[in-house]
Amino acid sequence: MKNHCFVHIEIPAKDLKKTKEFYESIFKWEVVIQTGFDDYAFFKETKDSIGGAFQKSDKIINGEVTLYINTDNIELSLEKIKEANGEVVQKKTQISENHGFYALFKDISGNLMGLWSRN
Repeated sequence: MKNHCFVHIEIPAKDLKKTKEFYESIFKWEVVIQTGFDDYAFFKETKDSIGGAFQKSDKIINGEVTLYINTDNIELSLEKIKEANGEVVQKKTQISENHGFYALFKDISGNLMGLWSRN
């Protein structure tokens, strides 16, 4: 996987079942609600495209979409973010054994962004 490319998008949704039906009917996306990830409905447009998830949220704010950037080294990326006056919101955290790690940061404009790494 190419370093520093987008790998995952999170879009807030009040009702996952209705959101699943909406996007499947309009865009023909495959949207899956998996056991163990009850607050997420995962989607992928095509086999080779970037995927993401609708995240259950009762509070929806305009612009509340989280983009995740692939990085080979989350800790190093977070250090560079701090040095450039960004803010670390969530340190490196394991998602699961099969899904790697993530971290969250705010850029200098206050945008919430994510980092993802297999390791």
